[in-house]
Amino acid sequence: MDTTPTPRIDPDLARYRSHYPIVERTVYMNSNSMGAMPRTARDALSTYADVWEREGVEAWETWLPLITEVGDMVARLFNGAPGCTALNQNVAFFEAAVASCLDFSKGRDKVVMEALQFPNIAYVWERFQKYGARLELVPSDDGITVPLDRMLEAIDERTAIVPISHGVYVSGFLQDVGAICRRAREVGALTLVDVYQTLGVVPIDVEAWGADMVVGGSHKWLCGGPGTAFLWVRPELHERLEPKTTGWIAHAEPFAFEPAPIRYATGAFRFMGGTPSIPAYYVAREGYRPILEIGVERIRAHNLALCRIIIDRALEAGLTVHSPLEDAHRTGFVAVDFPGSREASARLIAEGYKHDWRPRCGIRLGPHFYNTEEDVVRTMDRIVELAAELRS
Repeated sequence: MDTTPTPRIDPDLARYRSHYPIVERTVYMNSNSMGAMPRTARDALSTYADVWEREGVEAWETWLPLITEVGDMVARLFNGAPGCTALNQNVAFFEAAVASCLDFSKGRDKVVMEALQFPNIAYVWERFQKYGARLELVPSDDGITVPLDRMLEAIDERTAIVPISHGVYVSGFLQDVGAICRRAREVGALTLVDVYQTLGVVPIDVEAWGADMVVGGSHKWLCGGPGTAFLWVRPELHERLEPKTTGWIAHAEPFAFEPAPIRYATGAFRFMGGTPSIPAYYVAREGYRPILEIGVERIRAHNLALCRIIIDRALEAGLTVHSPLEDAHRTGFVAVDFPGSREASARLIAEGYKHDWRPRCGIRLGPHFYNTEEDVVRTMDRIVELAAELRS
């Protein structure tokens, strides 16, 4: 059943604009790549510095509970059980940590993912082929979508894990994660879903999906800055998985400094590594707060309405839309392409229209809850004008 909310521009969300300084001086349409910095991020870093200055080494008594607090905050955004989320510096670490838990020599050696996977993830799993993993990349015919039947067919009794992305980074295509997780469960394979491209702009329910693990980070739609990635692991899997990529914070008693072998912590902390990036967690918390206050369903409806303006204007001008046209199949951005789009992108950035450009994609425009209809119309007016100029 399609649960996509009805697109609706929400003018009341404009009151949040003052919370993000960059939107006061630019047309900021790049939240799919880097969310706008909350004004409170500076105060959050000052709070971190105050604790460190005041407490010294005893600051760990404040900082370790912060990890659990921030992990549980982000888990609320995808209906994840509390106490099951670890934090670290980036998704690549967590992908490698999960891969290190698996034994590819016992009849399950296949790793299935989409060929349109973000290279960061593919790099990690390709390296584990040296340890017996067999990587199967499910191809796309159009460079935009990944056929669901192909994904399901690739997942068989030899599959160890399916590390997929909820949203395809190059086009904004949404995969049917629930169907993929059901197929994986049928054959006894694990699922690891990367929600970096969607969390904060697309409603997610990990329980409805039936996913085993969820991974993501904070610097896109969550507006939490770089340095805070998260891994949520279903509670019943905690004791089964033993990461070889680990560190002292993953120990049951980190300050006991026991000699090896490691005695893993119970719960989410067993998936932590070495010394955590505490300042980033202070900032991430500031990013999560407005998202939780507004609610992702409301953000999604606003985003879809703004994206519809982008799509309609691009098609009317004869530009290529390198994203799904159907709302239910698209993340939070629209890719618009045309001859000379890279040059146009550079000019737009110089003029204060914040976005990004990607090969085989074009100009990516990701409006968020702090964007208005005027932002989108101004941006598309200029893009259409530049496209016509570069064609002539």
